[in-house]
Amino acid sequence: MDSSYRSDTSGYNSRYVPSQYSHPGLHEAREPDLTAPPWTPPPAYDARPFGVGFAGPPFAQPYGFDPSVPPPGFGCPPPGHLLNLPSIPGAPQQLQTRPHAPRCDRELASNRSHTEHRGPVATRDPDDDVTRQRKQDTKWVRQFLQATGKKSCGRLQSQHSPQLSSVSSLRQALYGAAQLISRLEDLCHTLTHSLHGDGEWTHSYSRALDIKAELADKAGLLADTSRLGELKAQVSRAACRRLRRLRARREAKTEEKAAEERRSLKETAADKWRMKLMQEVEEKKKEKELKMAADSVLCEVRKKQADVKRMQDILRSLEKLRRLRREAVSKKGIVTELQNDEVFSSTLEQLRMVIKRRTVVYSAEEKALMVMLEGEREEERRRERERRVRKERERQLQRKHRVDSMLFGGMVVHVCVCVCVCVRAQGMTVVTAVVFV
Repeated sequence: MDSSYRSDTSGYNSRYVPSQYSHPGLHEAREPDLTAPPWTPPPAYDARPFGVGFAGPPFAQPYGFDPSVPPPGFGCPPPGHLLNLPSIPGAPQQLQTRPHAPRCDRELASNRSHTEHRGPVATRDPDDDVTRQRKQDTKWVRQFLQATGKKSCGRLQSQHSPQLSSVSSLRQALYGAAQLISRLEDLCHTLTHSLHGDGEWTHSYSRALDIKAELADKAGLLADTSRLGELKAQVSRAACRRLRRLRARREAKTEEKAAEERRSLKETAADKWRMKLMQEVEEKKKEKELKMAADSVLCEVRKKQADVKRMQDILRSLEKLRRLRREAVSKKGIVTELQNDEVFSSTLEQLRMVIKRRTVVYSAEEKALMVMLEGEREEERRRERERRVRKERERQLQRKHRVDSMLFGGMVVHVCVCVCVCVRAQGMTVVTAVVFV
Protein backbone atom coordinates (compact mmCIF):
# COMPACT_ATOMS: atom_id res chain seq x y z
CA MET A 1 0.00 0.00 0.00
CA ASP A 2 2.85 2.32 0.85
CA SER A 3 4.67 1.67 -2.40
CA SER A 4 1.55 2.23 -4.46
CA TYR A 5 0.92 5.47 -2.62
CA ARG A 6 4.41 6.71 -3.32
CA SER A 7 4.64 5.56 -6.93
CA ASP A 8 1.22 6.69 -8.03
CA THR A 9 1.06 10.16 -6.60
CA SER A 10 -0.83 11.60 -9.56
CA GLY A 11 -3.84 9.41 -8.86
CA TYR A 12 -4.07 10.56 -5.23
CA ASN A 13 -7.19 12.67 -4.83
CA SER A 14 -7.26 13.40 -1.08
CA ARG A 15 -6.51 17.11 -1.69
CA TYR A 16 -3.38 17.13 0.53
CA VAL A 17 -0.65 19.43 -0.60
CA PRO A 18 2.27 17.34 -1.89
CA SER A 19 5.30 17.63 0.37
CA GLN A 20 8.98 16.99 0.03
CA TYR A 21 8.64 13.81 2.01
CA SER A 22 6.28 12.21 -0.55
CA HIS A 23 9.07 12.11 -3.16
CA PRO A 24 12.17 10.54 -1.66
CA GLY A 25 15.23 11.31 -3.64
CA LEU A 26 18.62 12.87 -3.16
CA HIS A 27 17.55 14.64 0.01
CA GLU A 28 17.18 11.36 1.91
CA ALA A 29 20.83 11.48 2.84
CA ARG A 30 20.44 14.97 4.28
CA GLU A 31 16.99 14.96 5.96
CA PRO A 32 15.15 12.16 7.84
CA ASP A 33 11.90 10.75 6.51
CA LEU A 34 9.05 12.14 8.61
CA THR A 35 6.18 10.36 6.83
CA ALA A 36 3.72 8.51 9.02
CA PRO A 37 3.39 4.70 8.89
CA PRO A 38 0.52 3.09 6.93
CA TRP A 39 -2.78 3.33 8.75
CA THR A 40 -4.05 0.05 10.12
CA PRO A 41 -7.85 -0.22 10.39
CA PRO A 42 -9.12 -0.72 13.96
CA PRO A 43 -10.83 -3.96 15.07
CA ALA A 44 -14.21 -2.26 14.92
CA TYR A 45 -14.09 -2.50 11.14
CA ASP A 46 -13.10 -6.19 11.21
CA ALA A 47 -9.54 -5.37 10.09
CA ARG A 48 -10.70 -4.75 6.58
CA PRO A 49 -9.82 -1.75 4.48
CA PHE A 50 -12.37 1.01 4.10
CA GLY A 51 -14.38 -0.31 7.06
CA VAL A 52 -16.40 -2.97 5.27
CA GLY A 53 -16.68 -5.18 8.36
CA PHE A 54 -19.75 -3.37 9.65
CA ALA A 55 -21.03 -1.99 6.39
CA GLY A 56 -18.57 0.91 6.53
CA PRO A 57 -18.66 4.02 8.64
CA PRO A 58 -22.12 5.53 9.26
CA PHE A 59 -21.03 9.01 8.10
CA ALA A 60 -19.10 10.13 5.07
CA GLN A 61 -15.51 11.02 5.82
CA PRO A 62 -15.02 14.82 5.69
CA TYR A 63 -12.55 16.54 3.38
CA GLY A 64 -12.15 13.42 1.24
CA PHE A 65 -10.45 11.48 4.04
CA ASP A 66 -9.06 8.11 3.02
CA PRO A 67 -8.06 5.84 5.94
CA SER A 68 -5.68 3.87 3.74
CA VAL A 69 -3.57 6.94 2.99
CA PRO A 70 -1.02 7.84 5.72
CA PRO A 71 -1.03 11.46 6.95
CA PRO A 72 1.86 13.79 6.07
CA GLY A 73 4.71 14.54 8.48
CA PHE A 74 4.62 17.21 11.20
CA GLY A 75 7.01 19.47 9.33
CA CYS A 76 4.73 19.81 6.30
CA PRO A 77 2.03 22.44 5.89
CA PRO A 78 -1.65 21.51 6.46
CA PRO A 79 -3.95 20.54 3.60
CA GLY A 80 -5.28 23.16 1.26
CA HIS A 81 -8.79 23.10 2.71
CA LEU A 82 -7.33 23.92 6.21
CA LEU A 83 -5.10 26.81 5.22
CA ASN A 84 -7.73 29.52 5.63
CA LEU A 85 -9.37 28.16 8.81
CA PRO A 86 -9.02 30.33 11.92
CA SER A 87 -6.91 29.08 14.76
CA ILE A 88 -8.75 27.51 17.66
CA PRO A 89 -8.47 29.70 20.78
CA GLY A 90 -6.90 27.91 23.68
CA ALA A 91 -5.27 25.25 21.50
CA PRO A 92 -1.51 24.64 21.77
CA GLN A 93 0.76 26.68 19.58
CA GLN A 94 1.93 23.68 17.61
CA LEU A 95 -1.70 22.73 16.71
CA GLN A 96 -2.81 26.13 15.37
CA THR A 97 -2.92 26.86 11.63
CA ARG A 98 -0.23 29.02 10.11
CA PRO A 99 0.30 30.52 6.69
CA HIS A 100 2.20 28.65 4.09
CA ALA A 101 5.94 29.19 4.46
CA PRO A 102 7.87 30.25 1.36
CA ARG A 103 10.55 27.74 2.26
CA CYS A 104 8.11 24.89 1.66
CA ASP A 105 7.22 26.36 -1.75
CA ARG A 106 10.85 26.51 -2.77
CA GLU A 107 11.47 23.01 -1.52
CA LEU A 108 8.37 21.66 -3.31
CA ALA A 109 9.45 23.32 -6.53
CA SER A 110 12.99 21.92 -6.21
CA ASN A 111 11.63 18.45 -5.40
CA ARG A 112 9.27 18.61 -8.37
CA SER A 113 12.15 19.53 -10.67
CA HIS A 114 14.24 16.72 -9.23
CA THR A 115 11.49 14.17 -9.76
CA GLU A 116 11.02 15.30 -13.33
CA HIS A 117 14.69 14.83 -14.28
CA ARG A 118 15.72 11.87 -12.14
CA GLY A 119 13.64 9.15 -13.66
CA PRO A 120 12.79 6.08 -11.53
CA VAL A 121 12.96 6.49 -7.72
CA ALA A 122 14.58 3.97 -5.41
CA THR A 123 12.47 2.58 -2.57
CA ARG A 124 13.42 2.32 1.13
CA ASP A 125 12.65 -0.11 3.90
CA PRO A 126 9.27 0.85 5.43
CA ASP A 127 10.11 -0.67 8.83
CA ASP A 128 12.80 1.92 9.56
CA ASP A 129 10.44 4.73 8.55
CA VAL A 130 7.67 3.33 10.75
CA THR A 131 9.96 3.03 13.77
CA ARG A 132 11.42 6.52 13.33
CA GLN A 133 8.01 8.08 12.83
CA ARG A 134 6.61 6.30 15.87
CA LYS A 135 9.45 7.56 18.03
CA GLN A 136 8.93 11.11 16.81
CA ASP A 137 5.17 10.90 17.39
CA THR A 138 5.69 9.50 20.87
CA LYS A 139 8.18 12.28 21.71
CA TRP A 140 5.85 14.98 20.40
CA VAL A 141 2.83 13.62 22.33
CA ARG A 142 4.92 13.37 25.52
CA GLN A 143 6.11 16.96 25.17
CA PHE A 144 2.57 18.17 24.47
CA LEU A 145 1.16 16.31 27.47
CA GLN A 146 3.96 17.58 29.72
CA ALA A 147 3.34 21.18 28.64
CA THR A 148 -0.44 21.04 29.10
CA GLY A 149 -0.09 19.08 32.35
CA LYS A 150 2.30 21.68 33.83
CA LYS A 151 -0.05 24.51 32.93
CA SER A 152 -3.13 22.76 34.29
CA CYS A 153 -1.34 21.63 37.47
CA GLY A 154 0.03 25.11 38.10
CA ARG A 155 -3.42 26.61 37.55
CA LEU A 156 -5.04 24.07 39.86
CA GLN A 157 -2.39 24.58 42.51
CA SER A 158 -2.83 28.34 42.30
CA GLN A 159 -6.59 27.93 42.58
CA HIS A 160 -6.81 25.21 45.26
CA SER A 161 -3.74 25.77 47.44
CA PRO A 162 -4.49 28.55 49.95
CA GLN A 163 -1.52 30.08 51.65
CA LEU A 164 -0.90 32.33 54.64
CA SER A 165 -0.34 35.51 52.70
CA SER A 166 -0.52 37.90 55.65
CA VAL A 167 -0.96 38.14 59.40
CA SER A 168 -4.69 38.74 58.96
CA SER A 169 -5.00 35.47 57.01
CA LEU A 170 -3.09 33.68 59.80
CA ARG A 171 -5.45 35.20 62.37
CA GLN A 172 -8.45 34.11 60.30
CA ALA A 173 -6.98 30.61 59.97
CA LEU A 174 -6.44 30.37 63.74
CA TYR A 175 -9.96 31.63 64.49
CA GLY A 176 -11.37 29.26 61.87
CA ALA A 177 -9.47 26.33 63.38
CA ALA A 178 -10.75 27.24 66.84
CA GLN A 179 -14.32 27.41 65.52
CA LEU A 180 -13.90 24.06 63.74
CA ILE A 181 -12.55 22.48 66.94
CA SER A 182 -15.51 23.77 68.93
CA ARG A 183 -17.95 22.51 66.27
CA LEU A 184 -16.16 19.15 66.17
CA GLU A 185 -16.43 18.88 69.96
CA ASP A 186 -20.17 19.59 69.74
CA LEU A 187 -20.58 16.96 67.03
CA CYS A 188 -18.59 14.43 69.06
CA HIS A 189 -20.86 15.11 72.02
CA THR A 190 -23.88 14.69 69.74
CA LEU A 191 -22.50 11.41 68.35
CA THR A 192 -21.92 10.00 71.83
CA HIS A 193 -25.49 10.85 72.92
CA SER A 194 -27.35 9.93 69.71
CA LEU A 195 -26.37 6.31 69.20
CA HIS A 196 -30.00 5.06 68.75
CA GLY A 197 -30.94 7.46 65.94
CA ASP A 198 -29.32 6.08 62.79
CA GLY A 199 -30.22 8.98 60.46
CA GLU A 200 -29.17 11.66 62.88
CA TRP A 201 -26.00 9.79 63.82
CA THR A 202 -25.07 9.29 60.16
CA HIS A 203 -25.71 12.94 59.35
CA SER A 204 -23.65 14.06 62.36
CA TYR A 205 -20.90 11.62 61.47
CA SER A 206 -20.69 12.93 57.88
CA ARG A 207 -20.60 16.49 59.17
CA ALA A 208 -17.88 15.54 61.65
CA LEU A 209 -15.85 13.96 58.85
CA ASP A 210 -16.22 17.11 56.73
CA ILE A 211 -15.21 19.34 59.66
CA LYS A 212 -12.29 17.02 60.39
CA ALA A 213 -11.15 17.30 56.78
CA GLU A 214 -11.42 21.10 56.96
CA LEU A 215 -9.56 21.08 60.27
CA ALA A 216 -6.85 18.90 58.70
CA ASP A 217 -6.54 21.44 55.88
CA LYS A 218 -6.27 24.25 58.42
CA ALA A 219 -3.70 22.27 60.41
CA GLY A 220 -1.70 21.58 57.26
CA LEU A 221 -1.88 25.27 56.45
CA LEU A 222 -0.70 26.16 59.95
CA ALA A 223 2.04 23.53 59.87
CA ASP A 224 4.02 25.44 57.25
CA THR A 225 7.03 26.33 59.40
CA SER A 226 8.74 28.42 56.74
CA ARG A 227 5.66 30.55 56.16
CA LEU A 228 5.04 30.82 59.91
CA GLY A 229 8.64 31.95 60.34
CA GLU A 230 8.12 34.59 57.66
CA LEU A 231 4.91 35.75 59.36
CA LYS A 232 6.68 35.83 62.73
CA ALA A 233 9.43 37.92 61.18
CA GLN A 234 6.75 40.16 59.64
CA VAL A 235 5.03 40.50 63.03
CA SER A 236 8.35 41.27 64.70
CA ARG A 237 9.09 43.89 62.05
CA ALA A 238 5.64 45.37 62.57
CA ALA A 239 6.25 45.39 66.35
CA CYS A 240 9.62 47.07 65.78
CA ARG A 241 7.97 49.64 63.53
CA ARG A 242 5.30 50.21 66.16
CA LEU A 243 7.96 50.63 68.84
CA ARG A 244 9.87 53.03 66.62
CA ARG A 245 6.69 55.02 66.02
CA LEU A 246 5.94 55.08 69.76
CA ARG A 247 9.52 56.09 70.51
CA ALA A 248 9.41 58.74 67.81
CA ARG A 249 6.06 59.98 69.14
CA ARG A 250 7.44 60.03 72.69
CA GLU A 251 10.58 61.82 71.54
CA ALA A 252 8.45 64.27 69.58
CA LYS A 253 6.34 64.94 72.69
CA THR A 254 9.49 65.35 74.80
CA GLU A 255 10.99 67.67 72.21
CA GLU A 256 7.76 69.61 72.01
CA LYS A 257 7.67 69.90 75.81
CA ALA A 258 11.31 71.01 75.89
CA ALA A 259 10.60 73.50 73.12
CA GLU A 260 7.61 74.75 75.09
CA GLU A 261 9.77 75.14 78.19
CA ARG A 262 12.43 76.97 76.21
CA ARG A 263 9.74 79.14 74.68
CA SER A 264 8.28 79.87 78.12
CA LEU A 265 11.76 80.70 79.46
CA LYS A 266 12.40 83.00 76.54
CA GLU A 267 9.00 84.60 76.97
CA THR A 268 9.69 85.04 80.71
CA ALA A 269 13.06 86.59 79.98
CA ALA A 270 11.50 88.83 77.36
CA ASP A 271 8.77 89.82 79.82
CA LYS A 272 11.38 90.60 82.48
CA TRP A 273 13.39 92.65 80.02
CA ARG A 274 10.24 94.47 78.93
CA MET A 275 9.22 95.15 82.53
CA LYS A 276 12.73 96.36 83.27
CA LEU A 277 12.59 98.72 80.32
CA MET A 278 9.16 99.88 81.36
CA GLN A 279 10.37 100.46 84.93
CA GLU A 280 13.35 102.37 83.65
CA VAL A 281 11.10 104.45 81.45
CA GLU A 282 8.70 105.01 84.32
CA GLU A 283 11.54 105.95 86.64
CA LYS A 284 12.93 108.35 84.11
CA LYS A 285 9.49 109.78 83.60
CA LYS A 286 8.95 110.16 87.34
CA GLU A 287 12.35 111.72 87.77
CA LYS A 288 11.59 114.13 84.99
CA GLU A 289 8.22 114.96 86.46
CA LEU A 290 9.75 115.33 89.91
CA LYS A 291 12.45 117.56 88.53
CA MET A 292 9.89 119.65 86.73
CA ALA A 293 7.81 119.88 89.92
CA ALA A 294 10.88 120.83 91.97
CA ASP A 295 11.82 123.43 89.43
CA SER A 296 8.30 124.82 89.44
CA VAL A 297 8.16 124.84 93.26
CA LEU A 298 11.60 126.44 93.43
CA CYS A 299 10.46 129.05 90.98
CA GLU A 300 7.41 129.71 93.12
CA VAL A 301 9.52 129.93 96.28
CA ARG A 302 11.95 132.28 94.64
CA LYS A 303 9.05 134.35 93.33
CA LYS A 304 7.58 134.55 96.81
CA GLN A 305 10.99 135.47 98.21
CA ALA A 306 11.18 138.22 95.64
CA ASP A 307 7.71 139.37 96.71
CA VAL A 308 8.82 139.42 100.35
CA LYS A 309 11.84 141.47 99.47
CA ARG A 310 9.67 143.86 97.52
CA MET A 311 7.28 144.14 100.46
CA GLN A 312 10.22 144.87 102.75
CA ASP A 313 11.34 147.58 100.38
CA ILE A 314 7.82 148.99 100.33
CA LEU A 315 7.70 149.02 104.14
CA ARG A 316 11.03 150.81 104.31
CA SER A 317 9.77 153.29 101.73
CA LEU A 318 6.57 153.90 103.73
CA GLU A 319 8.54 154.37 106.92
CA LYS A 320 10.82 156.85 105.21
CA LEU A 321 7.86 158.65 103.65
CA ARG A 322 6.15 158.83 107.11
CA ARG A 323 9.24 160.32 108.64
CA LEU A 324 9.65 162.88 105.86
CA ARG A 325 6.02 164.02 106.11
CA ARG A 326 6.22 164.28 109.92
CA GLU A 327 9.32 166.46 109.59
CA ALA A 328 7.60 168.66 106.99
CA VAL A 329 4.52 169.04 109.22
CA SER A 330 6.67 169.82 112.28
CA LYS A 331 8.45 172.55 110.30
CA LYS A 332 5.05 174.08 109.52
CA GLY A 333 4.17 174.05 113.21
CA ILE A 334 1.59 171.24 113.00
CA VAL A 335 1.82 168.67 115.80
CA THR A 336 0.63 165.05 115.08
CA GLU A 337 -0.82 162.79 117.66
CA LEU A 338 1.37 160.15 119.24
CA GLN A 339 -1.37 157.61 118.94
CA ASN A 340 -1.19 157.72 115.17
CA ASP A 341 2.53 157.19 115.25
CA GLU A 342 2.12 154.19 117.51
CA VAL A 343 -0.53 152.66 115.28
CA PHE A 344 1.69 153.11 112.23
CA SER A 345 4.70 151.67 114.01
CA SER A 346 2.75 148.65 115.30
CA THR A 347 1.34 147.95 111.84
CA LEU A 348 4.80 148.09 110.32
CA GLU A 349 6.12 145.76 113.02
CA GLN A 350 3.37 143.26 112.35
CA LEU A 351 4.08 143.35 108.64
CA ARG A 352 7.77 142.84 109.30
CA MET A 353 7.05 139.82 111.51
CA VAL A 354 4.85 138.25 108.79
CA ILE A 355 7.51 138.92 106.19
CA LYS A 356 10.13 137.42 108.46
CA ARG A 357 8.13 134.24 109.03
CA ARG A 358 7.47 133.91 105.29
CA THR A 359 11.13 134.44 104.60
CA VAL A 360 12.09 131.60 106.98
CA VAL A 361 9.56 129.22 105.40
CA TYR A 362 10.61 130.12 101.89
CA SER A 363 14.28 129.68 102.82
CA ALA A 364 13.60 126.15 104.18
CA GLU A 365 11.69 125.21 101.06
CA GLU A 366 14.45 126.57 98.91
CA LYS A 367 17.07 124.57 100.81
CA ALA A 368 15.03 121.35 100.48
CA LEU A 369 14.47 121.89 96.80
CA MET A 370 18.12 122.73 96.28
CA VAL A 371 19.14 119.51 98.07
CA MET A 372 16.74 117.49 95.89
CA LEU A 373 17.96 119.09 92.74
CA GLU A 374 21.53 118.64 93.84
CA GLY A 375 20.86 114.89 94.39
CA GLU A 376 19.33 114.63 90.94
CA ARG A 377 22.26 116.41 89.43
CA GLU A 378 24.69 114.18 91.33
CA GLU A 379 22.83 111.07 90.07
CA GLU A 380 22.97 112.39 86.53
CA ARG A 381 26.67 113.14 86.90
CA ARG A 382 27.27 109.59 88.27
CA ARG A 383 25.39 108.04 85.34
CA GLU A 384 27.30 110.15 82.93
CA ARG A 385 30.60 109.10 84.51
CA GLU A 386 29.59 105.40 84.30
CA ARG A 387 28.56 105.86 80.68
CA ARG A 388 31.88 107.48 79.89
CA VAL A 389 33.81 104.74 81.74
CA ARG A 390 31.89 102.02 79.90
CA LYS A 391 32.54 103.65 76.55
CA GLU A 392 36.20 104.07 77.40
CA ARG A 393 36.48 100.41 78.44
CA GLU A 394 34.81 99.24 75.22
CA ARG A 395 37.10 101.51 73.23
CA GLN A 396 40.16 100.06 74.98
CA LEU A 397 38.96 96.48 74.42
CA GLN A 398 38.39 97.19 70.74
CA ARG A 399 41.84 98.76 70.49
CA LYS A 400 43.39 95.73 72.24
CA HIS A 401 41.56 93.29 69.99
CA ARG A 402 42.64 95.23 66.92
CA VAL A 403 46.26 95.23 68.11
CA ASP A 404 46.13 91.48 68.89
CA SER A 405 44.64 90.72 65.49
CA MET A 406 47.35 92.82 63.83
CA LEU A 407 50.09 91.04 65.81
CA PHE A 408 48.81 87.45 65.98
CA GLY A 409 46.35 87.23 63.11
CA GLY A 410 43.17 87.03 65.11
CA MET A 411 44.43 84.25 67.45
CA VAL A 412 43.39 84.39 71.06
CA VAL A 413 46.52 84.47 73.16
CA HIS A 414 46.35 82.98 76.67
CA VAL A 415 49.18 83.39 79.09
CA CYS A 416 49.80 80.06 80.83
CA VAL A 417 51.87 79.81 83.96
CA CYS A 418 52.88 76.33 85.02
CA VAL A 419 54.02 75.80 88.55
CA CYS A 420 55.57 72.47 89.50
CA VAL A 421 55.49 71.54 93.14
CA CYS A 422 57.56 68.64 94.40
CA VAL A 423 56.31 66.99 97.55
CA ARG A 424 58.40 64.36 99.34
CA ALA A 425 56.36 62.21 101.68
CA GLN A 426 57.21 58.76 103.09
CA GLY A 427 60.10 58.24 100.68
CA MET A 428 58.04 59.10 97.63
CA THR A 429 58.32 62.18 95.47
CA VAL A 430 55.08 63.55 94.07
CA VAL A 431 55.23 66.21 91.38
CA THR A 432 52.15 68.39 91.15
CA ALA A 433 51.64 70.74 88.25
CA VAL A 434 49.35 73.70 88.63
CA VAL A 435 48.42 75.67 85.57
CA PHE A 436 47.13 79.22 85.77
CA VAL A 437 45.50 80.72 82.72
